[in-house]
Amino acid sequence: MNVERLNRILIDLNDALKKENTVILLQEVRDNLQNQVNQPNQPVYQTELVKSLEKLYENLIKSAYNNYSPSWKEIINEIGHSVEFGDELKRKIESIFSSNVITPAKALEDINELFEDLQNFQTAINNTLSGFETLGIEEEILEDGECELGYTIPREFIDNELSGLKKEISELNFILNHISEAVTGKKEEFKVKTISSSDFLLYILISLNVADVLSKATERILNHYKQILEIKSLRNQLKEKGVPAQQTKGIESYANGIMKEEIKAIAKEVIEEYYKGDKGRKNELENSLEIALNKLANRIDKGFNVEIRVEPLPAPKDKTNETEEYQKKVEIIKSIQQSAKNIEYIENNGESILQLPEIENNDE
Repeated sequence: MNVERLNRILIDLNDALKKENTVILLQEVRDNLQNQVNQPNQPVYQTELVKSLEKLYENLIKSAYNNYSPSWKEIINEIGHSVEFGDELKRKIESIFSSNVITPAKALEDINELFEDLQNFQTAINNTLSGFETLGIEEEILEDGECELGYTIPREFIDNELSGLKKEISELNFILNHISEAVTGKKEEFKVKTISSSDFLLYILISLNVADVLSKATERILNHYKQILEIKSLRNQLKEKGVPAQQTKGIESYANGIMKEEIKAIAKEVIEEYYKGDKGRKNELENSLEIALNKLANRIDKGFNVEIRVEPLPAPKDKTNETEEYQKKVEIIKSIQQSAKNIEYIENNGESILQLPEIENNDE
């Protein structure tokens, strides 16, 4: 875990908790529930409890936590253990009340535990941030309109070998280069922002246009992969029961066919929309883009993960400065954010199923 990134995450989470009044509102729910338990015949306490719950739920639905990337949420989960936020906390509270309709005293016990855990966690965040400031540890930030790709390479996939890590970084470069050429007409030099080491998690700075295409393509690949997961699970169950591999080939071919057709459609649409270069290169690039997306889909099937984060542009102080270029960037950022919300970590178990065609990557 990168300490500068942890600092950034804790600052954002702490700001969200304060802005959304999460701890204060949960305390109000607890206090109103306590009053109801103490004086069950007073309907005013039931009314106050409902009001405080509605206000808390409203803030949790709008919580900034809900839009955090999967890796941010994973880091928060690692350090926060059972503490929940946003929609997750809302579901937890709803479950407590629905399970204890007749026993409000038990609901009070559970809500009080939630409150104490959250209050203690917020105190720990404040203490940690104070310590970071004293030690001079900076926060990792994105500049206005800057975008980063998070790309996780599982240690077990490369067997912790340096040569394997080098190869997979080269494959990522291949994927990004061909998306970049399709979108902008040229290959870019991508800058590494951070590397974390639990798994090898690379954060790469990418342009907005490349991020927009990559996020949409990844979203579509993942949507199709969720269908393939059921097929994969069935195939693996058959193998576990001793069905010969030859007999499951049809299942594998069907799953690969589904993804192959979707990737072919994505590549064609991207080229048609963006590529303005030489016609002779157009067909070559469309084929290369298919290969790049095949590589991406194959790796998602093997436990790799993708996430994209972008920093919004601030509103100009003077409305007359809202140029066409500014508006275009704002729309692209909104598009990236929308797709990025739908890119999730997928738990992969068992032997992989995708074997989409790839070519040997000879790019330097």
